[in-house]
Amino acid sequence: MNIKSFTFRNNTQNWQIEKVRFDNLNLLVGSSGAGKTTILKALVLIFNVAQGKVLPLENLAWAIDFSHLGQDYRWEITTNSIQDSFSSEQIRVEISEEKLIKFEDNTEIEILHRSKTKSKLNGENLQKFKKTESAISLLAEEESIAPVTEAFKRFIVKVIPQELIPSIGVDPSNMHVLLDSEIEDSNYFIHLEKFKDMAADAPTVLTAYYLEKIFPKTFDEIKDIYTGIFPNVEDVRVNAELKSDNRYALLIEILERGSANWISQVEISSGMYRVLTCLIDILASPEESVVVIDEFENSLGINCMPQLTDFILDKSPNLQFILTSHHPYIINNIPWETWQLVSRTNGMIRARKAIDIPALDTASSLDKFTQLINFLVYEGGVA
Repeated sequence: MNIKSFTFRNNTQNWQIEKVRFDNLNLLVGSSGAGKTTILKALVLIFNVAQGKVLPLENLAWAIDFSHLGQDYRWEITTNSIQDSFSSEQIRVEISEEKLIKFEDNTEIEILHRSKTKSKLNGENLQKFKKTESAISLLAEEESIAPVTEAFKRFIVKVIPQELIPSIGVDPSNMHVLLDSEIEDSNYFIHLEKFKDMAADAPTVLTAYYLEKIFPKTFDEIKDIYTGIFPNVEDVRVNAELKSDNRYALLIEILERGSANWISQVEISSGMYRVLTCLIDILASPEESVVVIDEFENSLGINCMPQLTDFILDKSPNLQFILTSHHPYIINNIPWETWQLVSRTNGMIRARKAIDIPALDTASSLDKFTQLINFLVYEGGVA
């Protein structure tokens, strides 16, 4: 999936996001409170609704343009608060309007249209269905909807607290049956892509466990990059530990050079943990995924920012990245053409591409970050 653009409006709280246009690599910058994280949260909500996750919706409206496997689409939704007929105090939120359109040769073809009174799929009338859930998730197995459903699964935003230890009720070493045939060098990458699709929404540590056990080449790639960033680390593994409740706890562990004792993820420095999980999540993302990282610099020391930044730049042709950052190093070392300057005026959040702002497109040798700061100060805020 590749997000082309989106708009979003919250009528309950009286704020909106003006149309934001995305490229493969996008760095949202701006003053604190400008709306960078709000943009990401709006996207997360859209993707959760598409996947059928039950959420406390408000009076919302959005339109998102995206492509998947070479096909362009637009998905629009409007929700409204409805007074419950059985209770004078109970109010529920329903989807009052929903459209799914695909574009072929500059022609709009309506796949789905759902209103308060009727619903149609490919021009055929549908029976009524749940008004609190998106038709994309309800009709996920329909031939014309299935590619869109798969597209919305490729939205990678994993923020798992370091102290959270996932556990599963079955021996993970027996779960290789997820793959239906033997993996050989000739079909390694075919099976790897299949696994990535299956694991897109899985906890990072579980994904890492199967990479280590079933796809060691990919896990070794992660280790090589990680030990290159942190030369004091000799090895990385994922340990499955059987607990007293007969559940298996999964922990990432590292081994430092000259030491015989493995260090559990809860004892690894926050920066080292963040870098490792970031590498795992990105290398395990299916092609055409959207990878979202809020406050990219969080917990990172200057010693690991260059390599992780370069790593993301290297992967951006095959994945779409939407990042936010305040850090001068991050901003200065991600091409300025990818910057999007976010500002908020009253309830309107706006993102402008740096290349469209003449004040930043100058031949001056002045540091681009300094130019950015000066522009933001002029606009009324400091990054």
